[in-house]
Amino acid sequence: MLMIESQEIADALPHHKQKLVLVFSAMRHFAEELRGAGFTLDYRKTAGFAEGVREHLEATGATTLEVIDPTDWGVREVLEEAAGVSGAKLQVHENELWLTSEGEFNAWADGKKALRLEYFYRDMRKRFGWLMSEGKPVGGTWNYDADNRQTPEAGHLFPGMRRFPPDALTGEVIAEVAARWPGHFGSLEGFAWPVTREQALGALDDFLEHRLKMFGPFEDAMVEGEAVLYHSLLSIPLNLGLLHPLEVCERALAHAAVPEHDVPIHSIEGFLRQILGWREFIRHIYRRTMPALRDANGLEHTSPLPEAYWGAPTRMRCLSEAVRQLTETGHTHHIQRLMVLGNFALVAGVDPRELNDWFLTCYVDALDWVVTPNVMGMSQYADLGSFTSKPYAASGKYVDRMSDHCRGCAYDPKRTVGPGACPLNSLYWTFIDRHRHRFESNPRMAVIVRGWIKRDPAVRSDILAHGASVLDALRSGSL
Repeated sequence: MLMIESQEIADALPHHKQKLVLVFSAMRHFAEELRGAGFTLDYRKTAGFAEGVREHLEATGATTLEVIDPTDWGVREVLEEAAGVSGAKLQVHENELWLTSEGEFNAWADGKKALRLEYFYRDMRKRFGWLMSEGKPVGGTWNYDADNRQTPEAGHLFPGMRRFPPDALTGEVIAEVAARWPGHFGSLEGFAWPVTREQALGALDDFLEHRLKMFGPFEDAMVEGEAVLYHSLLSIPLNLGLLHPLEVCERALAHAAVPEHDVPIHSIEGFLRQILGWREFIRHIYRRTMPALRDANGLEHTSPLPEAYWGAPTRMRCLSEAVRQLTETGHTHHIQRLMVLGNFALVAGVDPRELNDWFLTCYVDALDWVVTPNVMGMSQYADLGSFTSKPYAASGKYVDRMSDHCRGCAYDPKRTVGPGACPLNSLYWTFIDRHRHRFESNPRMAVIVRGWIKRDPAVRSDILAHGASVLDALRSGSL
């Protein structure tokens, strides 16, 4: 067996220190398991994957290098070239860490005018028979999104999350990362992510026992000081390959099927949709749209990423809280990613490619295959809707409805112009005005554009002027 720690990958971006610890610790723990199981392991720390492959082949004299098909774009070609330089062949096996194969998705997508998650998800439900009864969805509907937009009352007590304190091996990795990458983003304090198969199973059990039941109702909520709420955080061990999506779905369904567990349909359906639906769908979108997707900028946004994303002070409570949590843990849940961090960048006209690199840098579960389509496609609409039907743009009213951040904010979500007006409000309408000619033909955006155009010209002028002042404040770091 060959495992390679790539200095090149670690140095490519100022990756969150906890991300580097997570990956290297999981690798080294797995290396110990392989050796304990009797495998002969060549574990190399090299400049890059290509160097590691060449050194291994030259040292062993092997003529074939066998790998599962890498998900991230371009990796397969690097390995193939490196093997060829040493006179060896690359034998690629199907990547079985997924629920659907490339061929299955291609067959599903063939002939469709547009690829949409909802229809892929429904067909996958039928194929697996999950939450189905006599060919129809259990409960009579496919999607319970409308039931999953509740916000908890003040004082609501959330369950804790199981933590996995560093063992000696992880402690060594923490010390190494602190010494070699001191200037990288984020804090190392409190690292407690699962880094072994056993710990990953423990994290899965913890979610099923303590958070699955209430996952649905508060799936989209944001609460001050609560980093987890009822989310699973299983994207981390799933993306590392420590858990398989099949076992995660089957165990969640089995848990929900026990009447005593009292798991409502909208909780188990919402969780299933994340893994069987979105995770699988986004992987296939990535492989079909790369490398063009990574460089897309259909809205022609060119503003630099605000320094607030790197921790510079801002009076915007929703933004500062998301970045604070990210700095401390390397993680925020999907609504913070999409409707705070992504939404603000979208309406502020930030270059989507710079934002994409930032997400790849700062999140512990960030891999190119999942970040790039989520950021460039879903969040920033940089591909102009190759798999989404509208941009995910919203004003401060959305943040106020789904969170308690606005209560402690210097800005008022009910105001669009004037002192104390929420920056998201004027930026939202500035965004609509900037792209009105593009959006007036979009069925889901046309009514918003028409409503904007019908407003009093003086009101529109005031909003656009305020939006310009917000952008000036953003550039000067005084927002």
